[in-house]
Amino acid sequence: MPYLSVEDKQSFKENGYLIRNDLLDDEHIQAARDAIWEGLDADRTDPATWIGAGPRVPVPGSHPAIRGTVMDSRVFSVAEELVGKDQLNPGGPGPHLVFPTGDDDWMPASGGHLDGYYTPTNGVPEGTVGLFHVGVTIYVEDIEPRGGGFTVWPGSHRHAATYFRDHSFLSISGGSSRDVFDLPEQVEVTGPAGTVCFWHGQTVHSGSKNCARNIRMALIARLSRKDLNDIRFETPDDMWTYWEGIE
Repeated sequence: MPYLSVEDKQSFKENGYLIRNDLLDDEHIQAARDAIWEGLDADRTDPATWIGAGPRVPVPGSHPAIRGTVMDSRVFSVAEELVGKDQLNPGGPGPHLVFPTGDDDWMPASGGHLDGYYTPTNGVPEGTVGLFHVGVTIYVEDIEPRGGGFTVWPGSHRHAATYFRDHSFLSISGGSSRDVFDLPEQVEVTGPAGTVCFWHGQTVHSGSKNCARNIRMALIARLSRKDLNDIRFETPDDMWTYWEGIE
């Protein structure tokens, strides 16, 4: 049974992201949240200890409760509906937490980026680009506006596709798109625990400052096609050539 409508797929093509709130069971959400709390240097019952706490990655993505949010739920099936049945490598998400700052001086994200590019602190080898097809951001805690939400720039995937037809993937230093693309207004993704945002691998995105009460508990997966090594350097005129689900 398909999970996506024609309208869902068209929205993804136009905006580069799609939000769903009906793909995770409460058991998946609670298990992932419990796993995260086990690794936090904070008291689960005392919000005052959440401010500026850590670590940002309290548990590995290999933890069964974390991996299960993608592979044991409907999430991976929806990703396959976008890219194509049996076209994606299986993979789990990793925790990416943003802790409350304790102040209310919120500001939008100052700029977005593309993933997979070298920076001195992210572990990506210099001179390489780690490409993937579809990203998945999962909230396992309620995220309200100004709460450190995952932020996207709608339509930026189309700007990126046009740009890379004439430029090397390595031409964007650190993945920063600030001086490369003419970006639209950003959108901070908010929603209850269980919110899932699917995003095109070339959608410009960022985190944001958390001026809310809750820890922004997000899990982020980056899913690649099985034939990535064969198509890695292709930039087809039709950017949806390798998206059999929505071409």
